[in-house]
Parts: sequence; structure tokens; C-alpha cells
Amino acid sequence: MKKIVKACLLTFSLISAPITVSFSSHAASVEQTEQDPYILFDKVTQKAFARFKKEWPQVQQNPELLKQIIREELMPYVDYEYAAFKVLGKYVREINSADRQAFVDTFKDYIVTVYAQLFTQYRDTQNIEVEKSNSLSGDKIVVVKTRIVEPGRPDISVIFKLIYRSDKWGAFDMEAEGISMLNTKRKEIGSAIDRVGIKGIIADLRDKADQKLKLNATESNND
Repeated sequence: MKKIVKACLLTFSLISAPITVSFSSHAASVEQTEQDPYILFDKVTQKAFARFKKEWPQVQQNPELLKQIIREELMPYVDYEYAAFKVLGKYVREINSADRQAFVDTFKDYIVTVYAQLFTQYRDTQNIEVEKSNSLSGDKIVVVKTRIVEPGRPDISVIFKLIYRSDKWGAFDMEAEGISMLNTKRKEIGSAIDRVGIKGIIADLRDKADQKLKLNATESNND
């Protein structure tokens, strides 16, 4: 479980998936789910873990399938554009529109690979619990507290930040052990962009996004 936190500290993380709901008789429930980030996050995370468990035998044969699962299940609920702009910080206005869009697109693929690599450590004994809250009060940014739980191992507390944009909620940051992934990545890019330029940053992200996945060996009890 500690390896999960270490991997999360490399970038943003979201454990979520889209919801398949019948609209014929549950329209009110669907609307509530989509508008309440806590209900939404709980449903999508449970569905994501269910898919990991179901398709894990196929993933063991072809780890690259993890990227497909991430794209289909997680990315619809990640506001990667907002996250990318926050990571760029002041450089958003200093680079041209073509490079800015290239960064956003590459950053999206990079997130897919990072999250997929994170789940190479998945075990079917793991689960996630979302802390419920009703204190929205029209807020556009909310904090969702979760716990990754596994029998016989300490729980891991992970905090996600979601923003309401374009009529939907999307995750843009995660905090593990009090460290903001967004702020960490912004510092990394800020310290490198003057040295290698935005095209160098994009090229580095592209190389990392294209890396092939390998499943990790079983963790020891002392990891």
C-alpha cells in the first residue's frame, strides 16, 4: 500500500469511472448524482474497482489494456485541461496557443500512463471508501476525502479536489500525506521550462506517456 502513495506523489491521481444509469425511471437520481460530487465520486470509484477486478486476468496478459481502462473510465471525470493550465501557471500566457494546446493534449496522455502505471500495483483485496458530505453551498471547488482500504494493511487517506466547470465536476488535484500533486508538478515544470523550453517539456511528457507498462511483482509485507 505504501507504494501506491509513493506513485501518487509523482503526479495527480483519480480513481474513478463513468456511470451507466437507466434514464427511464431514475431521472431525478441521475441529476442528483451528476450534481453532487460526493455521490458521483463514490459511484464512479466503486465501478472502477469492479472493472479492475473483472478484467484483471486480461490485464495480466496485456498490461497495456490498463491505459484503455483509464481512458474510458477515469478521464471523463478528470479536468485535465484545468489541471494542465494550473501546472503551467504564469507560462499559460507566455506560450503561443499551438504549444499550449499541445501541452494540454500531451499532459492528458501523460496522466493516462501515470494512472495506468499506478494500477499495475492493484490487488483484488483493495477497495476505496469515500467520505460523504452535504456541505456544498454552491461551491465550485470541493474537497473529497477518501480511504484506500485493504485487510491487514493500514488505510491510506487521499484527498481529491474537484472543480465544477462546463456543467460537470472534474478532478484536478490530489493530496497524499499533505502534499499537493498539482503544486509539486507545477514546481517541477517551472524549474525546467526556462532551461528546456515548452517544446522540451512537451517532448519529455510525450516520452513518458508512450512508455510501455509492466505489472509489478507482488509486494512484500515490508513494503
